[in-house]
Amino acid sequence: MSATLGIAGLASLGVAFAATWLLAIYGSRLGLIDIPNERSSHDRITPRGGGVGIVVGVATGLVLLLVMGEMPSRQLQFLLSGAGAIVILGAIDDRHPVRPRYRLAVQFLAATFVAAALGGTGRLPLPHPLDLSLGLLSIPVTVVWLVAVTNFYNFMDGIDGLAGGQAIASCIGICVAGWSLGATQLAVLLAGSTVGFLVLNRPPARIFLGDAGSTGIGFVIAGLPLVAPVAHRPMALFAVAVGLALFLLDPLETLVRRARRGHRIGEAHRVHSYQLLASNPRRRRLVAGGITATGTVLAVSGGIAYRVQWVAWPVGILALLAFVAERYLAGRSNRQNAGEKSPTHLTGSS
Repeated sequence: MSATLGIAGLASLGVAFAATWLLAIYGSRLGLIDIPNERSSHDRITPRGGGVGIVVGVATGLVLLLVMGEMPSRQLQFLLSGAGAIVILGAIDDRHPVRPRYRLAVQFLAATFVAAALGGTGRLPLPHPLDLSLGLLSIPVTVVWLVAVTNFYNFMDGIDGLAGGQAIASCIGICVAGWSLGATQLAVLLAGSTVGFLVLNRPPARIFLGDAGSTGIGFVIAGLPLVAPVAHRPMALFAVAVGLALFLLDPLETLVRRARRGHRIGEAHRVHSYQLLASNPRRRRLVAGGITATGTVLAVSGGIAYRVQWVAWPVGILALLAFVAERYLAGRSNRQNAGEKSPTHLTGSS
């Protein structure tokens, strides 16, 4: 990493902390408040919109790079334009809830713009011999990837420090892979800004990320593989997917499980694996730390797989095993909680 990028990263950290601190103080006056509901893991009204602080930090870093002669690539500019639309939508949603269909419409428009401007992944993002050509499906698959990760990341923003920790983990993995200067630059600035935010988001959080932050981060991380050279995009996407394995497989498995049971997809709930693990407030810090640590290992492994492709299949299997372990522990935690509640219920009814 160059000294210039290091300075920009530190500046992003400091500015993001200052902006997040101001939002934590004045967020309630701006109407940026998170009122606990059935999906929430917190039990008190807390300011949200801390993701805006991250955006301000990243923007500061980009301006510094520009001043110091490191102009962001045209590809990066297209990605940031799409991400900007996502962040604005999220900021509006943080202040005045937007209907899901309108959110999805804007997300698909932004994803289509980025996919059309940068090009799709071209091939199925799996190691050989399953890296099959997508042909005409390249752009549609890329759009679905961008929208899915954007929303899955938002679903996983449910306990203090979790979404921010995963953002840093993914950025580390992207820097290890290093498929382009632009991707490394944005990853460093995003990681630095997220560290500044996490100072105030660590348990017990003084401010939450909000939709502007969770959807914006998800969109950027999902889009960074498209900044790689065309021939290397499938493996870049694979590397990012490995790093995000717990953030992708948990919501996917939860959606399938709830659909099979006849539940409404848009209905609020607390049955993601990470939520079941964190159902005991005393374990939330441990759960966030454990998932972040696992995500860091997976992200670095994904970055290595991008460079040394013969390890791609073992790394992919490692990611699957990590989720299987999480799901097993979540199921056991859920059964233990149910067992603890039964005696109380029986005593109260006697």
